[in-house]
Formats: sequence, structure tokens, C-alpha cells
Amino acid sequence: MKTCLRFVFLVLSGFVFTHCKSGLVTTSNGCYDLIQKARNQNVSGDYSDALANFNEVLKKCDAYDAKEKGYAGKATALNGLHQYNEALGAAEAGLKVDKTSIDNLFEKAIAEQGLGMNDEAKANLAMIISLTEKNQNKAERATIYAKIAAIDSRQQQYADALNNIKQAMSLDPANADFYILQGDMLSSSGRYPEAMDSYDQAIGKGRSDAVVWKAKTELLVRMNQKKYGTENASVLAAKMNASEKKNLCETLRTAQDRGMKDINMDLLQVAVCK
Repeated sequence: MKTCLRFVFLVLSGFVFTHCKSGLVTTSNGCYDLIQKARNQNVSGDYSDALANFNEVLKKCDAYDAKEKGYAGKATALNGLHQYNEALGAAEAGLKVDKTSIDNLFEKAIAEQGLGMNDEAKANLAMIISLTEKNQNKAERATIYAKIAAIDSRQQQYADALNNIKQAMSLDPANADFYILQGDMLSSSGRYPEAMDSYDQAIGKGRSDAVVWKAKTELLVRMNQKKYGTENASVLAAKMNASEKKNLCETLRTAQDRGMKDINMDLLQVAVCK
């Protein structure tokens, strides 16, 4: 990334000016707010709305960093919509803005994976790892390892995924999100008790929202479905013992109190939590 000599001024018009070797860059507060809104939509899975907002960012915002974030966010939304060719194009456009953009490299790898370009995806992951090793900011390095772990998990390479998420945890042990991601990986690989422990650790580190409680609820359901060999709610309710029902129903109610909305869980609650 080009070395920049930064002079930041807060002015009444709401602009931040940054002087770099590449020239004057201007980022408005309005662009920043739109980027944050669109990022949150991506996190929530509202990819169509995120895509529309990131297109607005790229149309209206001329700042260097706004363009880099705009293309990365657009690629994220397109990957979420499984439009991998378009996502690849967006990520490559972002890399023309900044060839070391971690977010765009990551989304490029996701798109390549979706297109079956596994060698290319691995090459980009190797570049991310190389850039990570040079990054002295531990929290940023941890986030990059977590992103690599997410790709490994999507490829069902759970051993590599768990190694990378543990690397992230070692760099930033207070980040509760990493424990949720580890729980998801352990759950996907069938290591249910360890997954539950990870979710509980996330809660212990301050994450007590609908995401983690829904994950706990779904995991308890899968554990009982596997134990009793059925996905039928009525049959499951008849086979579960009182302690199992109490645990599941208390967890389910807590998840609902935290904001979980899931029709399948509502139906299960009617069958089991009488």
C-alpha cells in the first residue's frame, strides 16, 4: 500500500481530507454512513439491499478508501447472492484501487471458489497469509486469520479452519465473534459438545444476542435429533427426557427473548415445550 502523509481536518461541511502521494482524497461523512449501513446489511444477509447501497457508494463517492471499500462490499453482496462472475469483477476492480486490499482479495477468493477456480482461490489465500504476517496490528491480523478460517470451513476443510481460528484467538482472545465461528465449525464437523462450549465462551465474553443463542438452540436440536434418530418434532418430543426438554426449552426462550425469529423453532416449541 502506498505510504501516505495524513493530515485530517474536521470541517463544517463534514469532510475528511487526506493527502497521500497519490493525491488529495476526500471522504464525506455521508459516504462513510452509507458504507456502514451497507456493511451491516451484508452481515444480516440482506444482500440485495447491500448491493444497491454499495452501487450508490461507487457512484457518488470518489475517495480512494470509499472506492476500495465499495468494491469489496459489492463483491461481498454478489458472493452472497451467488453471482460469482460479477463478484469476481467487483473484487478485481477493488484490487485495481489497492492491490493489497485484504477484503477484496478475500472476496475474490470466495468468488473463485464459487466458480470452481480452487487453485486461484488458494493463491489468493496464500497472499492474504503473507500480508497478514507483515501486519503488526494484532487485531487486524486476527480478523484476517478468521476470514481464512471461514473459507476453509466453506470448503469443509475443518482441520485447517480450526487451526486458523485458533490462530485468530491467540492474537485477539477477547473477540467473542471468533468463538462463535469456531462453534459453527465444530458443529458442522459433528463435534457438538465442543461447539456448545465455544458458544458458551462467546456468551461469557459478552456476546449474548440472537445470533449466538440461535446457534445454541439449533445445536441442541441437532444433538437430540442425532441421539433419537428423528427430525420429526412430535416423535422427538415423545422421546426426549424431562431434563433434555427443560434445557432445550429454556435455551429456546432465551433465544427468542434476544430477538430470534424462526418459524421452525416456533413449531418445535409447540411440540416440545408444553
